Amino acid sequence: MTINGREELVYYSKTNAQGQKLVLDKYLKRLIFVQNDRLYKRTINQIKVDGVVIEVTSDPFSHYPEQTAIIFDNKDEVLKKLFLAKEVEVSVRYGREPGLCIFKIK
Repeated sequence: MTINGREELVYYSKTNAQGQKLVLDKYLKRLIFVQNDRLYKRTINQIKVDGVVIEVTSDPFSHYPEQTAIIFDNKDEVLKKLFLAKEVEVSVRYGREPGLCIFKIK
């Protein structure tokens, strides 16, 4: 939770077993993927929400290299799916190396 001067902003986050964090930014309608590694440039092309593939684009934060914004086209529809999700899989590429990060939500 952060305070932006007048109102409190609430962000939902989930940390998996590998220490990676997925933050739902409902104000800008995006996800933020956080991994504490400054060594690798990463790109994210798709996520799976309860098995349904969603094509996304990624935008790294210049001042916070451990954070990457995940942006989707149909923001309202994807946001509804994310609020009801039981599992979110993030397909991450570190340079040429593929990776998969799974977040289970109770």
